[in-house]
Amino acid sequence: MSDGATLIQLLTALTQPDTNTIRQAEAALKPVLKNPASMITLWQVIADTSQPIAVRHVGAIILRKRLTAHYSNFDAQTKLEWQKNVLNVLASEQQRPVRSGLIGVAASLAQVEQSATQPYLEFLTAAANEANHQARELCFLLLSEMTDTIGLHWKEHIPSLMSFFTHVLNNPQENTVVHKAAVQAIGQLMAFWADEPEIESLAPLLPILLQVAGNSSVGQADDDFLSTVLDVLYELAYSPAPSLSQYMPITVEFALTCLVTQQLEMRVRDSAALVIATTAEAKSKAFGRHEALLGAVLDALFTLVQNSNDSAAGALFESNPAWKADLEGDAGDVDDGDMDSPTETSMAQGTLDMIACEVPKKFVWPACMKRCMERLESSDPNARKAGIACLGVIAEGCTEPLTMALHDVMPRVFAAAQDPAPQVRECACFCLGQISEHCQPDILQYSSQILPIVFNLLDDNNVAVQATSCYVLEMFCERLEPEAVRPVLDSLVRKLAQMLEVSTKRSVQEMAVAALAATAVAAEEEFSPYVEGVANLMTRLMQLQDPNLFSLRGRALECMGHMAIAVGRDTFRPYFPQTMQSAMEGLATDSTDLQEFAYAVFANLAKVMKEEFAPALPDLVPHLVKIIDMDEGEIEQAPNSKDDNLAGLDDSDDEDEDGQYVLHVRTALLEVKKGAITALGEMAAHTGNSFCPHLESCMVVLQKAAGNWHPLIKAEAADAFPSMIIPLIAAHHNGEIKWTKADLGGANPMSQVTATLVQAVLTEEVALMKDEDKTTVGKACEAVQGVIELCGPHALSPVLNDALQNSHAIISKSAPCQTADELYGDIGEFGDEDDDHDSFTQAACDLIGGFCRVMGHHFKQYLHQFLPPILEFTKPSRPASDRSMAVGCLSEIAQELEGAIAEQWQPVFMPAVLNGLADEDVNVKRNAAFCAGICCEHLKAQVLGDYPKMLQLLGQNFSLDTSASESACACVDNSAAAVARMIMASPENVPIDQVLPVFLTALPLKVDMTENQTVYQCLIGLLQMNHPEAVSRKEDIKRILTEATHESSKVDADTKGMLVQAMQSLH
Repeated sequence: MSDGATLIQLLTALTQPDTNTIRQAEAALKPVLKNPASMITLWQVIADTSQPIAVRHVGAIILRKRLTAHYSNFDAQTKLEWQKNVLNVLASEQQRPVRSGLIGVAASLAQVEQSATQPYLEFLTAAANEANHQARELCFLLLSEMTDTIGLHWKEHIPSLMSFFTHVLNNPQENTVVHKAAVQAIGQLMAFWADEPEIESLAPLLPILLQVAGNSSVGQADDDFLSTVLDVLYELAYSPAPSLSQYMPITVEFALTCLVTQQLEMRVRDSAALVIATTAEAKSKAFGRHEALLGAVLDALFTLVQNSNDSAAGALFESNPAWKADLEGDAGDVDDGDMDSPTETSMAQGTLDMIACEVPKKFVWPACMKRCMERLESSDPNARKAGIACLGVIAEGCTEPLTMALHDVMPRVFAAAQDPAPQVRECACFCLGQISEHCQPDILQYSSQILPIVFNLLDDNNVAVQATSCYVLEMFCERLEPEAVRPVLDSLVRKLAQMLEVSTKRSVQEMAVAALAATAVAAEEEFSPYVEGVANLMTRLMQLQDPNLFSLRGRALECMGHMAIAVGRDTFRPYFPQTMQSAMEGLATDSTDLQEFAYAVFANLAKVMKEEFAPALPDLVPHLVKIIDMDEGEIEQAPNSKDDNLAGLDDSDDEDEDGQYVLHVRTALLEVKKGAITALGEMAAHTGNSFCPHLESCMVVLQKAAGNWHPLIKAEAADAFPSMIIPLIAAHHNGEIKWTKADLGGANPMSQVTATLVQAVLTEEVALMKDEDKTTVGKACEAVQGVIELCGPHALSPVLNDALQNSHAIISKSAPCQTADELYGDIGEFGDEDDDHDSFTQAACDLIGGFCRVMGHHFKQYLHQFLPPILEFTKPSRPASDRSMAVGCLSEIAQELEGAIAEQWQPVFMPAVLNGLADEDVNVKRNAAFCAGICCEHLKAQVLGDYPKMLQLLGQNFSLDTSASESACACVDNSAAAVARMIMASPENVPIDQVLPVFLTALPLKVDMTENQTVYQCLIGLLQMNHPEAVSRKEDIKRILTEATHESSKVDADTKGMLVQAMQSLH
């Protein structure tokens, strides 16, 4: 048999539907294809139109794979002939499968050549100008396949390519198939050059590209083509090219049209939603400023939620297949493959969540609230469902304005929670949970209304309402005080226990356990009578062996850990061994969820049991170190490409390799490692010097974790590092390092081993302050502050310059985590005028306060560098959180530097105080009041001239409605303390006859108990002076002191003792 006949026989075998036949043919072909002469034979088969189409198609695929390996050995003339032959046959080929294969061959040769050769330029020019539309289509199909080659090596030919694209796209008479091929080719090239200067040349084509794509595809529901276009738009969303910014509106409008077109496949609509969400993230300010566009998007998203029959309780059920099955009523009939499929509701809510989180609140909050309120007033239950569901969705992104609006919002939420329509009640529960999670602590003032409503909803007939009600309890109770939960504690525990025993729905069972855990945390020691009964329930659940029930088993473990935190070591001690055993058994399973729960339990039990946990360290710490040290990535064989069932014939198979490989990230392991790091930190922090033998191995693995590629791991490592110092302080310093403020030149109070570890920890943390992830940076700032306040000035000295420099960069908005945003966002175009508050900046400001606390007057030399960027945050255009943060930072500086800020009073502190006291936000007022008092206390005579202005503004704070929020109460408390400091600093400069009556109305203090000593010291001082105004108001003062010394009062014991003595002198 001839070589050609043998080759045809083997190619024919490769087209058969039998795996063994294909593998045998591949094995036989491998040695044949190593011979360069086989390429000619293979080409002859492909070019022979008498051969079966399938054989020629497979031949073209193999030629693309193998020709390039021999191509470099050909002489220049042979290479040129190959190019011409391939392109000539391609030009005349009528069979689309074969033509597709030949396009691949031509593209692979172009990739090897890199530069544009004459045959290619002539072919493309001729094809683009052919009268036959199939030839014109071929031109763009080849360009599309050559995207990488053109993007890397053909940049000098941009003008010629532009003429091809422009001519076709601007021709309304052009055949649809040519339009589609051109759109795909130009789109892929745009995506390739998205971050390159060349995108500026292609950007003007985007409007006509979208017009052509819309005209030829949306109405015809061409899903694959639209999916390609949307992929391009996604790639362009983050492009920094200025020329693309002007087309942001039409890009979003195109995606929005796709999103709402129900004839399109859900995957395409989901891609459209992703384009909108990504654009909102990348171009957040431009998106927000375009009022009409933002409104159109929100209208569409709200309408999708309103008209969809899917559950709108958010992601609570979406991420859990078993829970989702509860909603559908048949857990055994759910296809796991459908669980990840997008729905109209999930797409709309996901997009809305991104918009709420990324678009400046000054734009997105009023627009969303308008639509929520309109729908909540509707007679249509589905409209009310959408209104309350979307309010819950935006809670995370719009936390600050939502918290400020709780007074107006909560009555609507309570009404929705009692709506006759179950879908509205379900979403009201979800909304309550979101608000409870994100609007702490202000939401706690509604406990007397929320708890009875949620308690009633636990009896709802709707499974989703039951489970979501438990979720509300979990979120709400986590920070509730015992007195708030006391009225419903007994009935609540009994109801949740009953639900757990009676319900067969996994969602209800798991959330009931979570709600019990949160209730225990809220009740604290008052939960003690219920520990035995709840522990018996949890013990049964902790013994579950069905892998499908491991999440419920994990929740039971979690509940035991929370009960331990609530009731303390002595009460929980009988249940400690069983809980530890169950957690250890969880580590032996393959369930990452169960392992995660186990690590959380270890962290809580170490915190509660302290040195009694130490016997577990020799076994647990090496295990945790091993987990943290694991590589969360693994090499796996790459999936085959679209035409590549013949992976066995790749070039790489000439050696020992078997295909290409990719790095697969095991995301579940990331969460497990995070939990392991948390557990390690808590064990170090609470088991005393028993942890010392493990410090070396822990530091090594944490240092590796600090360099991890994933922010989740780096942030957790930053959180855990400081805990490594605690065991040495227990072992070498009797539990406390006694350091002196501003003492940089004296003897180091730390032992050598402690100092060495402290420097290693701070070196890691200061380096993490320069990370590109904001959460990690915030954690690192908190850690540096914690360590230097624990260990003193000698700990700070070795890293002082770097720590100061990194802190200054953060508050100046020039840190890597901030400049990374500028690269792809629209900060350069709009500045920081519309910026929202970045929570990690608060950590940097707190750290500045920490520097002052440790360095004392030595920080004065840096004030001229730090004060200007801090003042930038006090501008009226900044969010209230920024203004409050900045004034709070100034307060800490004033408190710690005392008289060292004297020269900065007039230019910096005085304007900040007066503007802050006049601010509309109570938290800014509160911090300004504290700052005013501190400055008066330390600067004394220097500020006397400003007393009248400060007293006038402080006086306005006393008329605040303290029932509106806890923040208002705190503002009044701090204002009272400020007045007290002013009186004590210079009583003759305060009109006490006018001030004292108002001052007394604020006592006893309601929230800020740290100011008790200040206000009562002032009050007692006035009495001791026999000040006539104080003497005339003895009865009012008696009443105040009686309340302050009552057993239910939160005034500390020392201050109560002082007040009791003062009361005796009043009789």
